[in-house]
Amino acid sequence: MKRSNATTERLFKSAGICEGMTVLELGCGPGEVSEVLSDIVGSSGSVLAIDRSKEMIASASNRLDKSGKSNVRFLQADLNEAPKYLESIDLLSFDAVVGRRVLMYLPSPERVLSGLLPWLRENGLVVFEEHDSTICPGFVEAMPAHEKGVSLLAKMLAEEGVDQSMGFHLPATYAAAGLKFEAIWAEAVIDGQGDQYTLGELLQLLKPRMASSNIAIASEIDELIAQIESEKNPTTVFVSGMRFCAKAIKG
Repeated sequence: MKRSNATTERLFKSAGICEGMTVLELGCGPGEVSEVLSDIVGSSGSVLAIDRSKEMIASASNRLDKSGKSNVRFLQADLNEAPKYLESIDLLSFDAVVGRRVLMYLPSPERVLSGLLPWLRENGLVVFEEHDSTICPGFVEAMPAHEKGVSLLAKMLAEEGVDQSMGFHLPATYAAAGLKFEAIWAEAVIDGQGDQYTLGELLQLLKPRMASSNIAIASEIDELIAQIESEKNPTTVFVSGMRFCAKAIKG
């Protein structure tokens, strides 16, 4: 299961992330976005990637080591806590603070962003790609298995306390953090098209999380994935979610 991150790369570049920048990445996870950022900023730039999970940090570090990237450093820290993890770093060190699908998991994303502003240079960029599932699914021809799959994912996120409208909330979040909101883009996630995991792949990937939230047992998810696969038709369009990218500046 491997996806392209071309859309994230395009969105970040459109927002102004470019070669030579020093970037702080929040919630790096397994390092997909870290790798994208490494390529964008190049050898003249650098990335400091943060995640609270020791396992994710190890996975991300291994990923970039294998791809020969040497301009990314990783740091384990909890974003919900005061940014003491940056105390050894000079203020005004970063040209940009970025992330993908991370603010939606934070209880107070505006507080987290506000706390990082002393390390962001004047006119520095804040760029996040966030998800929204509240106005989807979208379809013309009935696809009940696909609908059920999206519904299960939404229930799982609700159980986890995730803000499923974070894409819509980006401008207000930036403003509350003391940033100057500049622009926002949105694109539909069409199942089986583009660079996202397919719905079936996503359900397979998130099966342990759904089971731990008592959303569905493994055998039910496996059966649903099979139904989704049999329901696919290259001439039908199923919109499973929306991805938003918003840009703000410090100043």
